Amino acid sequence: MRAFTLALAFFVLAACGGGGGGGGGSVTPPPPPPADADPGGLWFGTLAYDNETFEELVGITTADGRFTFISLDTFGPDTFGQYIGTATVAGSDITGAGKAYAAPGSSWGNGGSVLDITLTAVVVERTSLSGSWQTSSGETVTFELVYDAEYEKDSALAFIDGVWFVYDDALNPTLTLTVESDGSFSGQNSAGCVSLGQISIIDANFRVYGWDVVISDCLIAGDYTGVAVLFDVDTGDPDNSENNAVLVSISNDLRALLLPLER
Repeated sequence: MRAFTLALAFFVLAACGGGGGGGGGSVTPPPPPPADADPGGLWFGTLAYDNETFEELVGITTADGRFTFISLDTFGPDTFGQYIGTATVAGSDITGAGKAYAAPGSSWGNGGSVLDITLTAVVVERTSLSGSWQTSSGETVTFELVYDAEYEKDSALAFIDGVWFVYDDALNPTLTLTVESDGSFSGQNSAGCVSLGQISIIDANFRVYGWDVVISDCLIAGDYTGVAVLFDVDTGDPDNSENNAVLVSISNDLRALLLPLER
């Protein structure tokens, strides 16, 4: 299973100006305030619970306000825990809300698997993202992330069509998805779940896609929405070295799923 990455943020520059004029002279209007920074990015760094427990964190954020943070703590209870929601920019501040999803098979301190969160952060466009979120059970999590330029590769449906797999530790396929040239896809996993969905372009200049799917015929049935990042992974095969891995993060009110897809 290959390691993938991705977190969120927004940045705002506040500025003010003035103008004046002499008697009988024309008045020069003040310049407009600078535009809000684009919060989109692919981010890597760490999170900390109460400044004590540190974990690796990746994030995916989009210009339209979506954020996904994924914990990569390999040994702790929050392995692949996800923090997903939407946010807005005002000045240099980011504010948002969403949900914290416990890692599969684990739960939060209150015994639940999903908590509400509120987010506050600051982003320096294409450079850094830092802030914190607070859960509905009272925990505070802080994070520090740096930007990865992998985000700035173009996206196109032609890059992602074809047949994709999720493998278990023994390299047996547990999910097979077939993506058509228009971004529609269908698939089935080893538990009998059937997937029908649609991939969309968020911004053709960046390597993050929208991902919507309906899953049926199994315990995790439901409507899910989220994002996906397309990667190049060196497999040693020159014929399969580009656009050959996708990390998909999707969620609804009950659960979040993380799918590491490979060609």
